[in-house]
Amino acid sequence: MSDNIDNSDEDFLDAVAEILNIGMGYAASALSEMVNEEVKLSVPGVMFVSRPDALKILQAKTEKEVSGVCQHFDGIMGGDVLLLFPEEKSLQLVRAVLQQDISLDDLTEMEQEAMAEIGNIILNGCLCAIADLFKQEITGGIPEFVKGSLTNILTNDSLVNKVESCVLLLNMEFSLAKQHVEGYVSFLMDVDSMDIFKQSVKTYLGL
Repeated sequence: MSDNIDNSDEDFLDAVAEILNIGMGYAASALSEMVNEEVKLSVPGVMFVSRPDALKILQAKTEKEVSGVCQHFDGIMGGDVLLLFPEEKSLQLVRAVLQQDISLDDLTEMEQEAMAEIGNIILNGCLCAIADLFKQEITGGIPEFVKGSLTNILTNDSLVNKVESCVLLLNMEFSLAKQHVEGYVSFLMDVDSMDIFKQSVKTYLGL
């Protein structure tokens, strides 16, 4: 990985988590209005890994079938960002947002649109926080619903198509009054974009 972002550098990782938690705060406010109840979002930890390692880590933490949203972003840096939930957890989340009891076999366009909207709010919250704190422009594309195996999703050719692509991987805790869902956000960037991100964090820290 370029310039070897050290996952033992706790100050650096804490700064990245702080930036993303600001974004989660934006998203939580918007989602609270959507579902008419308090939503809490937090990022307890982050790490920088290769794409193959990201796949191994996620496979160890969750079932192979996942659902979520993928969104491309461009600007001072570019790449793809994925919001993924274990399939059963994503259903619980959609049920809570739609306030309907929906079976796993009855996922319809409405549910997919609901997940896309949830993902759009969360991912854009992260991107807006990064852009605001770095004082740079970053634009997000149209969110797309994704469903399938972790392998198929993370190795999809439509994502950043470079072998040396880097992943900023974070756990995300999503809490409603009666639901607690753990999801995962993955920022996939090529080496140049990851270098820009790393340097921007250092500038934010005054280094």
